[in-house]
Amino acid sequence: MKSFIKADVENYLKDRNSVLGNIRELEKDDNIAETDSSPLNAAHTKVLFKAEYAAILYFLYPDREMSKHYAQYAADIMMHYFLQLEKRTPETTTICGYEFYDARCSYAKLALIYDFVYTYLARRNSKVYSYSSGTEIDYDNEVAQKAIKNIVGNIFQEYNRPDSHGRTVNNHPILTAPGALYSIMCVQDPSEQYRLLNLFWNTGTWNQASLRNTIIPMFGEQGIWPESVSYGFMPSLPLVLDILDRYKPDWNVFDGFDNILEGNFLFYSLRYPDRSFVSFGDSHRYSDGTEELYWITRDIAKRKGKTQLQKKAETALTQRYSSVGPFAPAVTESTFDVMSVLLPLFWCEQLPENQGGSMDFQTPTVNIKHAGVSLQRNYVAEDNVKYGLCGYIGGGYYVHNQVAGISMELYGAGCVMAPSGGLPKTVAERSMSPHKDYFVRYAGNNTVIVNETSHGSQAKAWKSNWYTYQNTALNVACEPGHLEDPVNASFSFTTQDLDDKVNDCLQERTLAILRTSPTTGYYFDMFRSKSNTGQQIHDYVYHNLGDRVVVTGQDGKSLDFASTSKYSNHDNTTMSPGWRLFEDKMSTAGITDGVKARFELVGAYMNMWMPGGMNREYTTALGPETRDIANKTSDMAYPYLKKKTPVMVIRQNGSAWDKPFIAVFEPSLTTGSSVKSVENCYYNDGIAGCKVESEVNGKTFVDIILCNDSSNGLYKDDVITFRGRFAVIRTCSDGSGELYIGDGEELTYRNTTLTASGRKGTKKL
Repeated sequence: MKSFIKADVENYLKDRNSVLGNIRELEKDDNIAETDSSPLNAAHTKVLFKAEYAAILYFLYPDREMSKHYAQYAADIMMHYFLQLEKRTPETTTICGYEFYDARCSYAKLALIYDFVYTYLARRNSKVYSYSSGTEIDYDNEVAQKAIKNIVGNIFQEYNRPDSHGRTVNNHPILTAPGALYSIMCVQDPSEQYRLLNLFWNTGTWNQASLRNTIIPMFGEQGIWPESVSYGFMPSLPLVLDILDRYKPDWNVFDGFDNILEGNFLFYSLRYPDRSFVSFGDSHRYSDGTEELYWITRDIAKRKGKTQLQKKAETALTQRYSSVGPFAPAVTESTFDVMSVLLPLFWCEQLPENQGGSMDFQTPTVNIKHAGVSLQRNYVAEDNVKYGLCGYIGGGYYVHNQVAGISMELYGAGCVMAPSGGLPKTVAERSMSPHKDYFVRYAGNNTVIVNETSHGSQAKAWKSNWYTYQNTALNVACEPGHLEDPVNASFSFTTQDLDDKVNDCLQERTLAILRTSPTTGYYFDMFRSKSNTGQQIHDYVYHNLGDRVVVTGQDGKSLDFASTSKYSNHDNTTMSPGWRLFEDKMSTAGITDGVKARFELVGAYMNMWMPGGMNREYTTALGPETRDIANKTSDMAYPYLKKKTPVMVIRQNGSAWDKPFIAVFEPSLTTGSSVKSVENCYYNDGIAGCKVESEVNGKTFVDIILCNDSSNGLYKDDVITFRGRFAVIRTCSDGSGELYIGDGEELTYRNTTLTASGRKGTKKL
């Protein structure tokens, strides 16, 4: 911090006007649009960061020779703002002209500066410099108090609507909560401070919702903020709860809210083997707020005697630093940062050594209810980054949503091969193409589009004229259960249902992982879809990184492709389904035989097998460049940040419920695939699963995967009888084999019967 502010403080000591005179003028009121106010906020924040650092240095070392200069520098900058804000009303109090940015950034810093230099200014005959008069003036704490009360008034806006407890809010009141609490704690009138603290915690306003009665209930039973992952970290919540609990211990602010502290650790289970996060909805895959979350959680747990929670936080932090490098605090002037300097100074301690335990990425199933997402993972002990398998299916409405029905992401061979759209780098790009009319739409995701029109509705959508509301997918079955251990390390599955009221259709998707060796395994994806309108056109859309995609019959013979005009229609109101941005579209005529596609990357491949039996049209295309898939040049995916994304679209005319889409995906590091063939399993003229034949190290595996559309579904043939939803029969060329029930009652293969316990079970043949 000393090095960071040294030149500014020295320059200030020589010429105060050169610093204060370069501070931007304050806006007149909150009338500036977000995009216009962003650079104004950044300019003010840059100045206030350095004043905050100077104030902290004074607080830490009040008796050192240089400390009085730090204090004076911080105090003069603070009073430069306070002298102007004191003359205003709460309605006209502003700095950058946008109330959200001020409350999130500048107001919090002003409160911290005031707190850290208060003992310096409380001395007799303290002076501050007035830029407007060019002279030193007596420090007037009443001026500071009036400015602080105006700031608090501007944050809460009691002159507008009251809070309505239990309503759904966006993340703004959480992000502005530190600015609100810090400012309240600087109010010196005891009765007014108590009133404001009660307003903050209990009552709330429409602009700064009640922490207890509006914000915290939104975290739900799982204790996570109901948005996409990078918007869900929310370290501001445990931060303000920790401070409030220290300040008002008799309020018992944590009573009944242990789920929020435990929910912080769900994020550890939402990582891919390369430590990147899954990306559902608008999300930044490499944005990681867990460090702050775990330090604050540890502090709370230690202080409140929650031993297991403290150990969990310490384990997570220890593993973080062993994975990404040692603890390395740094100063910053990043606009929205409110914690990076305060954290090491006031929350961090030496972590215990040799504590044992780990939080590796081994959890097979993770269900995130608010997003309708269910994750599947298969961990290997050696080189999990290369050979670990992980993916999710699901979708739902929440703030910062993308409308995609039941979408899917898949990881393989060291990177997220089949990614969702994610977020662009800048706020401005979110309202531009291709984000607004592709990545947030069905065609920009791995999903099924119904009747060429799948879209979201505007009712309940998070932003006007975006049409991004959709119903939320529900988990109807999975094995293992959420955060539970598997019954068989080689198999797992999950099924999501979507009753889509917007598009008047019913969809169901099952994702399973089947491991064949420590270095080989594959994904099974079954997607059922049917429209309630009578018309039945279903398009299975799949994106995968790569330089090209090679499509053949399962026999290896080339297919006939020709340029097509399909996938060009677009609704200008809903901006859906989004596929008008497809380029170089090449399509086959109807094909009933099985098809294989190989997406080719440098040093990695995704093999996609589609069994025959249904008359389908196969289309290849290029979609816009996929964003947010790599954060360093050594990543496998890095070259594909600037390349168009290969897309496969499979069209089925007719219902896709009894004859669902099935795709088997195998990532590999070579052009060869251990999967050799895939064919459908039929029952009563419907498709009930598939048979997958693989060869691994000279050993042949035959997996019969059965996937019914209900928990009491039936499948029978000459040698198999299964009652239930999901099962696998594996036989091997060496005579070994096993039966697996993921959800069902009983599975019989030849002379061996497996009766499920709790609807799941496994048995050797």
